Amino acid sequence: MESDERMEVEGWDPSLEEELGVSLDELKKWIEETVEQSEIVRKKKAELTELTDWVEQKEKEGAITEVLLKDTSKSILECEKLVKATYQKNGLVYRENSSDDEGSGGGVLSSEVIEIDDDDDDDVIAVGCLVPPKNSGTPGKDAVLKEASAALQRTSQQVQKLVQLVNKPSSGVSLLRPPGQLSSQSGIQSAVPAVFVSQVPSQSITQPNPNVTEDELLVGMTILGKKRTKTWHRGALVAINPVGNSIFKYKVKFDKGKSLLSGNHVAFEYNPTLESLYVGARVVAKYKDGNLVWLYAGIVAEMPNNKNRMRFLIFFDDGYASYVKLTELYPVCRPLKRTWEDIEDASCRDFIEEYITAYPSRPMVLLKVNQIIKTEWEGTWWKSKVEDVDGSLVKILFLDDKRSEWIYRGSTRLEPMFNLKMTSANTQEKKLAGQQRTRPNMVHLHRHHNFNSVHNCNSPNKPNQPNKPSKSN
Repeated sequence: MESDERMEVEGWDPSLEEELGVSLDELKKWIEETVEQSEIVRKKKAELTELTDWVEQKEKEGAITEVLLKDTSKSILECEKLVKATYQKNGLVYRENSSDDEGSGGGVLSSEVIEIDDDDDDDVIAVGCLVPPKNSGTPGKDAVLKEASAALQRTSQQVQKLVQLVNKPSSGVSLLRPPGQLSSQSGIQSAVPAVFVSQVPSQSITQPNPNVTEDELLVGMTILGKKRTKTWHRGALVAINPVGNSIFKYKVKFDKGKSLLSGNHVAFEYNPTLESLYVGARVVAKYKDGNLVWLYAGIVAEMPNNKNRMRFLIFFDDGYASYVKLTELYPVCRPLKRTWEDIEDASCRDFIEEYITAYPSRPMVLLKVNQIIKTEWEGTWWKSKVEDVDGSLVKILFLDDKRSEWIYRGSTRLEPMFNLKMTSANTQEKKLAGQQRTRPNMVHLHRHHNFNSVHNCNSPNKPNQPNKPSKSN
């Protein structure tokens, strides 16, 4: 029994060693070497090594991803703190919920004007004709990342609905089309732009805040005064002369010369508070042209919000428009009650009155980058292309001479807006029974909403316009 157990354990008959001439250890070594040289074993070992390397690589990537997620979460929290601080600094209330969660309501209106809320308008412009992804991906473990992912998904769904809304024509009514059909060009979109009515938040006001009192004007203080060049300059208030009925004239001494100005032609040198501003407020703002900067009068057309990146849209008196910061504004000391009456140019004055009266309803053209559109310049329509969209402004490239300029998207220099204006005017004519009325003056309508950017003018007094493009067929 003991011998059997020993043989079972050793697995070898000692007598065989003498017969074969090989020891048990040598035999084991030979078997191991043979197995190692086997093709199957070598293949399996290579696969195992590759799998081990892959696992190690994935573990490293997982560690890096974890670090990135932590850094991203930290960055999001820091950005949120900065945004909240910016809102608080500008006297605004930061809302945790997204405006995209609010329903836009209704479908496509059966008219030539599509009504889209301001929150939705900017989303449509941002994506152009791209369709957002349906899947937002797997949210991270961090709660902030999950919330951000959910917000992105809601935004994508809302944008998809809005794109469908814009692209779907109204039943029985076609969108406005230019007089001449534009030909398609390679790589350039030629879809007909839609016109929509932008409805700004209801809390936006067009009247001064009754709780804000007028600042006092004192002799000796530094103020801004309007010169004959229509630019504004710093000077010293040397005298205040009453002229009757609580009206005063203000004598301002500039570096060169003196002027006796009315209260609506002098401005405080400091920046206004957010509470003192409103749509239609009379201000002096920085008027830029490349590296050159002037001070020029205008009115506030948009208050800062998250859609215009916390800036003020200013309509200047000469018909140009630009976004500016609060630090680039100066309040007019004693503005007229009807602020637009201070504008000398009749067409600009009429536009401002109409704009403020209709506010917050603002018809504008819905445009996308690379879209082809006809744009008026000096009484002629030119083929042009959309280069960029910034809030309520659009950068237009004239294809004939390759010059570009920023234009307010509600300007009748953009053909869809001009067509809408003509259609509305003709409709009003037909309603006036028994009265003969002529067609609206074409030149007047060309100039009526002539609000484009300041970046292409060389002088705020008499802007030096670029050379007129060669006439296109």
